[in-house]
Amino acid sequence: MDLRAAKELLHIRSWLARVAEIVRRGKEVYLADDLLQEAGDSLMMKLGEAANRLSRLGMLEPVAWSGRSPSRTATSSSISTTRSTASSPG
Repeated sequence: MDLRAAKELLHIRSWLARVAEIVRRGKEVYLADDLLQEAGDSLMMKLGEAANRLSRLGMLEPVAWSGRSPSRTATSSSISTTRSTASSPG
């Protein structure tokens, strides 16, 4: 595996752990804490940027969304992912 890809995957793993910590606190805590919401937004941006870098390295399979389930548009590597978007509450 490419060293740059491995580094991105390690970052993604740690960011997903932080996302899980935010989720464990619950929706009410999240909505009541502006700083926590900023942290969540920042993590989602970091994940998206890392996915873009992995895509440029040829490590991700493009996914096209139609409705609720992804449909694959091409195959390029052994790692596939889905993209998610988050919107701010309010």
